[in-house]
Amino acid sequence: MTEKTLIQLCKMILAKLGFESETFVSLVEKWRFFIDECECGYQWDYSEYLSEIRARHLIQQLLNNEEVAKAEEFQELIVDLGNLDQKFRELLQPEVLLEEGEGWWDKGVLKKAGEDYCQYMYDAHGINVVKID
Repeated sequence: MTEKTLIQLCKMILAKLGFESETFVSLVEKWRFFIDECECGYQWDYSEYLSEIRARHLIQQLLNNEEVAKAEEFQELIVDLGNLDQKFRELLQPEVLLEEGEGWWDKGVLKKAGEDYCQYMYDAHGINVVKID
Protein backbone atom coordinates (compact mmCIF):
# COMPACT_ATOMS: atom_id res chain seq x y z
CA MET A 1 0.00 0.00 0.00
CA THR A 2 1.40 3.40 -0.90
CA GLU A 3 1.85 6.14 1.67
CA LYS A 4 -0.79 8.23 -0.11
CA THR A 5 -3.29 5.35 0.07
CA LEU A 6 -2.49 4.84 3.78
CA ILE A 7 -3.10 8.51 4.48
CA GLN A 8 -6.40 8.30 2.61
CA LEU A 9 -7.37 5.21 4.61
CA CYS A 10 -6.63 7.03 7.88
CA LYS A 11 -8.58 10.04 6.68
CA MET A 12 -11.56 7.81 5.85
CA ILE A 13 -11.48 6.09 9.26
CA LEU A 14 -11.26 9.40 11.10
CA ALA A 15 -13.98 10.99 8.93
CA LYS A 16 -16.37 8.16 9.87
CA LEU A 17 -15.69 9.06 13.51
CA GLY A 18 -16.33 12.76 12.88
CA PHE A 19 -12.66 13.84 13.01
CA GLU A 20 -11.85 14.40 9.34
CA SER A 21 -9.46 17.27 10.12
CA GLU A 22 -7.13 15.01 12.14
CA THR A 23 -4.29 12.77 10.94
CA PHE A 24 -2.38 9.96 12.58
CA VAL A 25 0.54 12.35 13.11
CA SER A 26 -1.64 15.15 14.54
CA LEU A 27 -3.26 12.74 16.98
CA VAL A 28 0.08 11.43 18.24
CA GLU A 29 1.21 15.04 18.72
CA LYS A 30 -1.98 15.81 20.68
CA TRP A 31 -1.35 12.70 22.80
CA ARG A 32 2.22 13.90 23.45
CA PHE A 33 1.01 17.37 24.47
CA PHE A 34 -1.66 15.90 26.74
CA ILE A 35 0.89 13.65 28.46
CA ASP A 36 3.17 16.65 29.00
CA GLU A 37 0.26 18.47 30.65
CA CYS A 38 -0.42 15.48 32.89
CA GLU A 39 3.24 15.17 33.81
CA CYS A 40 3.15 18.71 35.20
CA GLY A 41 -0.12 18.03 37.04
CA TYR A 42 -3.24 18.26 34.88
CA GLN A 43 -4.90 21.60 35.67
CA TRP A 44 -8.30 21.27 33.99
CA ASP A 45 -11.53 19.57 35.01
CA TYR A 46 -12.46 15.98 34.26
CA SER A 47 -14.72 16.80 31.28
CA GLU A 48 -11.80 18.56 29.61
CA TYR A 49 -9.56 15.61 30.51
CA LEU A 50 -11.97 13.24 28.73
CA SER A 51 -12.05 15.52 25.71
CA GLU A 52 -8.26 15.61 25.46
CA ILE A 53 -7.75 11.90 26.10
CA ARG A 54 -10.00 11.20 23.11
CA ALA A 55 -6.88 11.57 20.94
CA ARG A 56 -5.64 8.20 22.25
CA HIS A 57 -9.00 6.58 21.50
CA LEU A 58 -8.84 7.86 17.92
CA ILE A 59 -5.29 6.58 17.55
CA GLN A 60 -6.53 3.17 18.69
CA GLN A 61 -9.29 3.26 16.09
CA LEU A 62 -6.62 3.73 13.44
CA LEU A 63 -4.48 0.93 14.87
CA ASN A 64 -7.47 -1.41 14.91
CA ASN A 65 -7.17 -1.37 11.13
CA GLU A 66 -4.64 -4.07 10.24
CA GLU A 67 -3.33 -2.23 7.19
CA VAL A 68 -2.56 0.85 9.27
CA ALA A 69 -1.07 -1.11 12.18
CA LYS A 70 1.27 -3.11 9.94
CA ALA A 71 2.23 -0.33 7.53
CA GLU A 72 5.99 0.09 7.32
CA GLU A 73 5.45 3.83 6.78
CA PHE A 74 3.92 4.16 10.26
CA GLN A 75 6.30 1.94 12.27
CA GLU A 76 8.42 4.83 13.57
CA LEU A 77 5.26 6.64 14.66
CA ILE A 78 3.96 3.46 16.33
CA VAL A 79 7.24 3.04 18.25
CA ASP A 80 6.95 6.69 19.36
CA LEU A 81 3.37 5.99 20.44
CA GLY A 82 4.55 3.02 22.51
CA ASN A 83 7.04 5.25 24.31
CA LEU A 84 4.34 7.85 24.96
CA ASP A 85 1.96 5.20 26.25
CA GLN A 86 4.61 3.97 28.69
CA LYS A 87 5.21 7.52 29.88
CA PHE A 88 1.47 8.00 30.45
CA ARG A 89 1.14 4.69 32.31
CA GLU A 90 3.82 5.92 34.72
CA LEU A 91 1.63 8.95 35.51
CA LEU A 92 -1.29 6.75 36.57
CA GLN A 93 -1.96 5.34 40.01
CA PRO A 94 -1.01 1.66 40.08
CA GLU A 95 -3.91 -0.77 40.33
CA VAL A 96 -6.53 2.00 40.37
CA LEU A 97 -9.01 1.67 37.51
CA LEU A 98 -12.33 3.31 36.79
CA GLU A 99 -15.13 1.07 35.59
CA GLU A 100 -16.06 3.29 32.66
CA GLY A 101 -13.86 3.81 29.65
CA GLU A 102 -12.93 2.07 26.44
CA GLY A 103 -9.21 1.56 26.95
CA TRP A 104 -6.58 1.48 29.67
CA TRP A 105 -5.98 5.21 29.05
CA ASP A 106 -9.63 6.01 29.93
CA LYS A 107 -9.75 3.83 33.02
CA GLY A 108 -6.54 5.02 34.65
CA VAL A 109 -6.42 7.74 37.32
CA LEU A 110 -3.63 10.28 37.49
CA LYS A 111 -1.33 10.30 40.50
CA LYS A 112 -1.35 14.11 40.65
CA ALA A 113 -3.46 16.88 39.15
CA GLY A 114 -5.03 20.25 39.75
CA GLU A 115 -7.88 20.89 42.15
CA ASP A 116 -10.79 20.32 39.72
CA TYR A 117 -9.61 16.87 38.63
CA CYS A 118 -8.77 15.88 42.21
CA GLN A 119 -12.15 16.99 43.49
CA TYR A 120 -14.01 15.13 40.76
CA MET A 121 -12.12 11.90 41.41
CA TYR A 122 -12.86 12.11 45.12
CA ASP A 123 -16.53 13.11 44.76
CA ALA A 124 -17.40 10.70 41.95
CA HIS A 125 -15.17 7.72 42.75
CA GLY A 126 -13.78 8.17 46.27
CA ILE A 127 -10.25 8.21 44.84
CA ASN A 128 -7.59 10.52 46.27
CA VAL A 129 -5.30 12.29 43.82
CA VAL A 130 -2.36 14.42 44.95
CA LYS A 131 -3.31 18.05 44.42
CA ILE A 132 -0.83 20.23 42.54
CA ASP A 133 -1.18 24.01 42.74
